[in-house]
Parts: sequence; C-alpha cells; structure tokens
Amino acid sequence: MNALLLRNSLKMATAIFVTTALAEHFTGIQYVFYSLTGALFAVDDNDDQTWKAGASRILGTVVGGLITFWVHTIASGWGGVLLSLLFMIPVLRILGWSSGLGTAATICLMFLMIPSHTALNWDYVFNRTIDTALGCAVGIGTNVLFWPKNRPAELQAIEASLQARLLNQIQAYRGWMTDQKPRPEPLAPAQFSVSLQRMQQLVTMEQTGPAAHQLNRQRWPQRLMLWQQVGLHWVQWERLVAASDLPTPMDVNHPLRRGLEGMANLLVGQRAGAPATSSDWNALAQPSGRPLLLLLALAEELKPLQSNLRSLAQGRRRTPCP
Repeated sequence: MNALLLRNSLKMATAIFVTTALAEHFTGIQYVFYSLTGALFAVDDNDDQTWKAGASRILGTVVGGLITFWVHTIASGWGGVLLSLLFMIPVLRILGWSSGLGTAATICLMFLMIPSHTALNWDYVFNRTIDTALGCAVGIGTNVLFWPKNRPAELQAIEASLQARLLNQIQAYRGWMTDQKPRPEPLAPAQFSVSLQRMQQLVTMEQTGPAAHQLNRQRWPQRLMLWQQVGLHWVQWERLVAASDLPTPMDVNHPLRRGLEGMANLLVGQRAGAPATSSDWNALAQPSGRPLLLLLALAEELKPLQSNLRSLAQGRRRTPCP
C-alpha cells in the first residue's frame, strides 16, 4: 500500500472515530451524520493551509446555515437550494471563505430537502450548524496533530541532496583532473529541475500557510533563488568544460582546478580561496592551444557559481535554528 494513502486513510479513520465518539457523548447532537459530514469535508489529503482552510469551512458552514434559514421562508425544494447558492457563493467569496462552500452547500441541501419545512426553525439551524462545525473542528485537529507534513525537513533534505550531487560530481572531476579517471558526463538539467521544482512547490505552500514566518526566518525563498542560479550556471559550466577539452593532468595552480576546489570548499562551508585572474587564463590559452574566448567564458561561469554558493553558505550560517 502507498505510504501516503495509508497516512490519509488513518487520518480519516481517526477523525471519523473521534467525531462519532463526541457526537454520541454530547446529548445535544441529535443527528450524527451532520458532524460526520463536517469531518469528511475538513479532513483533506493535502493539509496545506490547514488552519486557514479549516476556519473558512467552519465559518462557511455558519454562513450557509444562516442564508438557508432565511431563504426557506420564501422558497423551498430545489428552487430554494438554487436561490441559497446564488446568495451564498458571492458572500463567501467576498468574505474570503471560498473553501467553506462545500460544507455550506451540503448544509443547504440537507436543510431544504428535509420532509417538513416547519422543522426548519432557528433552533434547528443553530444546532445543526454547531453539529457540522464540531466535525469540521475535529477534522482540523486531526490534520494538525496527526501525521502533519514537515515541509522544512523536506526542504532541508532536498538541499542536502543537491549539495551531495554537486560534491560527487566535483569528486569525479578531481579524478579526471589528476588523470586518474575519464572526464565525467555532465549532470543532466533534469537532475536539477526536478529537485528545484519540488523545492519551489514547498516554498510556495509554506508562504501561503501559517508557517510563512518560519520559512522567511530560515531564508528559504532566497535559498531557492540561489539554488536555481547554481543549477543554471553549473549546467553551462559543464558544457564549457566539455567543449574546452583541456589536457590533463592539471596541477593545483591550474585555473580550472582552482575554481573547482573553490566550489567544493564553499559547498562544505569553507573559504573558496583566491580565484584565478584573467592573466592566468590568458597564460593557459597559449600552451593549450584552446580559444581564449572559450576559456574566458569558462572563467565567467565560475564567478556566479562561486558567488551563489558563497551566499548559500553564508545564509546557512546565519539561519536561526528552527
């Protein structure tokens, strides 16, 4: 069984069990299915924005009950349902409670399709709205307390995997530069894009949720942009390395090797050391017989790579503990 499916099934079962137990415990709740309906709507497979969405569902339920109670005095049946929705949808959107439309519409259907409209008095509307709100509250509590998604930890894991991928590739280049191994194949752009896309999704989700302040304290929006730049320049740098086809072995003062070692140091939080100058690359072009413009382009790609990696290292050092 899929782990996510199992997690969501357990969460739903927990919410249903707790809601049923509370509904049976409180004698004021006459219709358990109202509470169960609220729990079903509140327990979401995707628990993003749990508090905001859950509060909107509870408030939307209250608004739906009030509008339906008012509409039933002038219309009934499906005509009353249609009239209630015509009022309900714009009101919920104006109030910013659009995620509560599902429970509000369900309440409208259950209220207006009961056998006797004389039973739809203020006490009935108030009590059934409270019943539904109880289920919504249990669903919200289940989302928050049981098996919550830890997106900061996933962001940390993605960043660690990106670092490890670059360090492994740098190690492979070290073997090539010392003439111990053949030049490694460049990393495919997809190896960056998949991780960066997931990181973008997580950052977007957290920015719109209640933990946005923690996300900003840990500088994840800035770190995401830096990693996007690192991925872009790394792919271009490897293409230029392949096109230059520089001879090996390379000594420790070789401009390309110095640049590579600088990136490796920055990835592990150390100083990069002095970068190679234009004169170093000029001196390399003559004996190697490689075009100077190609080597200078290679040097130019090293600058943003080291700059972004340096900013990432500084950001990690300054990031407060969660």
